[in-house]
Amino acid sequence: MKKLSALAFILMFAFSSAQISGFEKADSRYERKLKALYNKYPKPNDERTKQEWILTEEKIAAYKNALVKISEEDKKAITDVPPPMAPKITKEAEYVSGKVAFQKLLNEAVDLSFLNFAVNPYKITLKFIVDSKGNVYEPKVKGNNEAVNAFIEAAFYRIRDKGKWKPAESNERPVLTIVSLPLQLNFSK
Repeated sequence: MKKLSALAFILMFAFSSAQISGFEKADSRYERKLKALYNKYPKPNDERTKQEWILTEEKIAAYKNALVKISEEDKKAITDVPPPMAPKITKEAEYVSGKVAFQKLLNEAVDLSFLNFAVNPYKITLKFIVDSKGNVYEPKVKGNNEAVNAFIEAAFYRIRDKGKWKPAESNERPVLTIVSLPLQLNFSK
């Protein structure tokens, strides 16, 4: 039994590390190309600005592709099957440290410095699944900017193993549920 538990832990760690590595690769590629661009054009000019925009678009596309792959992996990992009729929830799912702690953790994980994006506060609705074991899957962010939403979803994956969720309950039994959180995030330049 101990060997099985250890194997499950190793696979879970490798799975979560593989998810984040897609974002890290995109970040690394962006930084490397940006450095080369700044070496080629040390002073700001129209061509450098045009190339910066192209690099930004490439990074956004790489993040979106990584999110699609992670979503596909998440769907395979879900073991709970939602019942045909949603049970009456008697206790909502909650983050162990509280909603404010979760929002702070998410806000700190979002890096939009390369976009020069500073709309404060940025209002979103974050929806995701919390299964009966407290695992979280398939985040979906609804906000005014698609690119920013993708980076918030990526931040969700970066922090998802940094805290636990208590599953929702129906008649004192843990059940799978969809959590919908309206949030306001603040971004500084």
